[in-house]
Amino acid sequence: IIRWLSDETYAEGRGWMKGGYRTHTEEETERVVKLKKARIEKKKYFLGSPHVRMDYAKGFPKEPLPSLWFFDKVVRDAGLQTHEPKKRTRGQDRVKRLRFPITSIIKLGRIQQSSDFIGKKFITGRSEPISIFSTSYYQWFQLYEIWRTEAESAMCAIAKLSLFWQTTPIPNVMRMDNGMTFRGTGAGVARVGTFLKFLLNLGVTPLFSSPYQSYTNPHIEGHNRTFTEKLWGQHTFKTLDEIDVECERFNAESREYYEYAFRERLTQKSLRFLLPNRPIITDALQGTRGKKVCFIRFVEQWLERDRQSGIILLNKFIPLPETYLNQYVFVTINLETSMLHIASEHDGIVDEILRQPFPYTL
Repeated sequence: IIRWLSDETYAEGRGWMKGGYRTHTEEETERVVKLKKARIEKKKYFLGSPHVRMDYAKGFPKEPLPSLWFFDKVVRDAGLQTHEPKKRTRGQDRVKRLRFPITSIIKLGRIQQSSDFIGKKFITGRSEPISIFSTSYYQWFQLYEIWRTEAESAMCAIAKLSLFWQTTPIPNVMRMDNGMTFRGTGAGVARVGTFLKFLLNLGVTPLFSSPYQSYTNPHIEGHNRTFTEKLWGQHTFKTLDEIDVECERFNAESREYYEYAFRERLTQKSLRFLLPNRPIITDALQGTRGKKVCFIRFVEQWLERDRQSGIILLNKFIPLPETYLNQYVFVTINLETSMLHIASEHDGIVDEILRQPFPYTL
């Protein structure tokens, strides 16, 4: 076998030279290299193989479309990789060992989206900070868009999403961090804020990430990194208009791939969109039937609670048995019944560990 593998050609007639491709031609290889170089030269924001493969499909519509593996291989062999391959991180091991509720999150809904305000930015000659809002689908669709907003406020986020959902599907789940902008509760306890009412009135389930543990929420934390590396870090902005132009170009590239890769899914009649003339209600909750707010939480000991084990929900402490200390739990507040449900997950099996009343205010 060792001698056979060292041969330059194979006697049994496989038909390809060692180091070459069995089913692909040199012409296909040259096309991929050319398309990759074109994206780099045009300073495109998205340079990965899926986007090069999209260019190939559009440029050669009558030709067989090579696999994504082939694009990765050609780009790697040509030395055209534009970023280091992803490395396995400690966070991936942690979320498995500490019973991160992956199954519970997936089952929340088919289309899942995340939103975030990226940290304050500044440009030369302007003392006022610049606020950037970003959002992306991370389940069933893939689309990432960013906009400059007047402030990091719930109403600015609502305005952007209301316009966004007129042309892109309303998700089943919206995942976000625990900032007061989204949570809507400062000193108030167990209060459903403005942004939550907006989502719930549209049939979207809010999902809050675990506080201070970014590795459990790569979709949201990735917004800041993507924006900084691909847009903010590559330009020197002098005016707000320049920022808006680049954000628009970034969004156009992202939407091009979204419309190409998910064109069949986008034809499904079950998708929901926001009508332009539909009123946006944020000051009241229009019914509670079937509505809930969900949380990912890490069980800790709280010094201010005499080292009692538990979690914090909407500024309210919920004690839990010590046996669940230092692990994740999945929490659901059923707004229809005013009940709290807490579950622990292990190897995809979900067990309810607590059920109790949870009165809240609007």
